[in-house]
Amino acid sequence: MPRAAFTQSPPKRGRWLRNVARVGNFVLDPTVVFSFDQSGFERHRLQFDATDDAISMVGRTCLVTGANSGLGAAAARDLAYRGATVGLLCRNPKRADDAVAAIVKETGNERVFAHIVDLGSPSSIAQAIDSLPVDTVDVLINNAGVLLDRRERAASGLEQTLATNLVGPWALTAKLMGHLRRGTNSRIIWVSSGGMYTQRLNIGHLEEPPSPFDGVRAYAQTKRAMVMLSQRLGQELGDSGVAVHCMHPGWADTPGVERSLPRFWRLTKPILRSPEAGADTIVWLAASHLANQRTGLFWFDREPRSTHLIPGTRVDQSVHDALWHRVHEWADVAPSAWTAR
Repeated sequence: MPRAAFTQSPPKRGRWLRNVARVGNFVLDPTVVFSFDQSGFERHRLQFDATDDAISMVGRTCLVTGANSGLGAAAARDLAYRGATVGLLCRNPKRADDAVAAIVKETGNERVFAHIVDLGSPSSIAQAIDSLPVDTVDVLINNAGVLLDRRERAASGLEQTLATNLVGPWALTAKLMGHLRRGTNSRIIWVSSGGMYTQRLNIGHLEEPPSPFDGVRAYAQTKRAMVMLSQRLGQELGDSGVAVHCMHPGWADTPGVERSLPRFWRLTKPILRSPEAGADTIVWLAASHLANQRTGLFWFDREPRSTHLIPGTRVDQSVHDALWHRVHEWADVAPSAWTAR
């Protein structure tokens, strides 16, 4: 390996420091700000198991959507450092190739490749699956997402936020199930957002955001739906050998945040997490042996977390069931795709 320790290896610490951090978490995590920011990560990482940061990924194949910048690039880079074969699934060929070149140069791992897919286009997803240069996938990281300031339509006809953040990744994942089943201790990782905590799912608004268009709310609705679907998918796959995880990265300083939330970015930039800190739990879920012992959970900073923090955001089981059936209709995927051999 070209570096002695991986990007987010926890610092040396004694039991007393871990105990202090634990008290700090109890006091500061409910504030959200001092949990989702960089200081929250620095405090939480005092509880991390350092042996997890030495896990090799040699011989494992990982696909990362939206991997040309931000969290996706940080995750892809760390996986490459660990020796994995890493596929960067991106929409823009030039940016994808540039990202591959940068990762190969930095890590020395030449088993990194770009593969083009537009998650808003069913035909692009089908073509990407047909031309995928690997037969086996051990880790699929659904990271790509958009936060728009105006209403747009994807090639599928769906609203672009819904198509890119949820429906396209759902179709891609279903079509990759054969690859994942051929993998070893395979796992599917969904990258959600802490913004989903603000939302109570409304399927009608998910499909057709109300006017005037609110991109932040539309984005958060898709991320709330992602958490719900990940839980259900974990149940459906059961003991299939393919684990399902969903996580949120906290507040990270990424090009997407700067571009989509410029005011928030300017105000919070001094406390935002680095992309590597935001991506830490993604990589941990991809590498840790514990990730196949539990499935269907929602993670933040390597710990399972509640999916609800705000009263009034829960929905009854009928809404969960309706979402499950609706997403399959949108993605043109049969629910049996998850259990078919």
